[in-house]
Amino acid sequence: TKKGFAGTTLDEIANAAGVSRALIVQHFRSKEKLYEALIDYLFHDHPMERDPQIKTNADRKDDQGVFMAYCEHAYDYMMANQAQSPLRLVMFSMLEKPDLYKNHFQNRKLKGIKVLEDYISSRINDGVFRTVEPFHVAMAFYSMVTQLLIDAMTLGTIGNKKEFLNITGTVVDFLLNGIKERKDE
Repeated sequence: TKKGFAGTTLDEIANAAGVSRALIVQHFRSKEKLYEALIDYLFHDHPMERDPQIKTNADRKDDQGVFMAYCEHAYDYMMANQAQSPLRLVMFSMLEKPDLYKNHFQNRKLKGIKVLEDYISSRINDGVFRTVEPFHVAMAFYSMVTQLLIDAMTLGTIGNKKEFLNITGTVVDFLLNGIKERKDE
């Protein structure tokens, strides 16, 4: 990920992996197909939709807990190995090969966004949240978390997990206060 998608050749990938270029082409056919397989592999082990803390909080209808568990999951996964973070690969594809990112986004429907979207929908149905477009709220929240992770990885503006969770906690409070149904209206 140091040279980005466009700057890295199949020969360099093969050399780094200790295999021949022909073997990569035989298995993946192209750099784009290799990218798709790598993204699927990286995000397969990061199933936001199966995170036990998110599920526990959703079952309890703990709104704050759901959003904070989401933040903690994202931080732990993306910051575990910053040099090899899936976020770096996704960012390179967004900038250099937008169609690859678009395919990744559409194929996965970014399951993390779907988790929040479904939860927000359920809380609207419970009468707890205002009638809002759940996907828009989930996408905005996902984008905020992603931007904070990018800042943490590249700029070092967020020193550690505790600071990240303090910042996201402030945003969660603000978000929940904005979408909760108001009985006095």
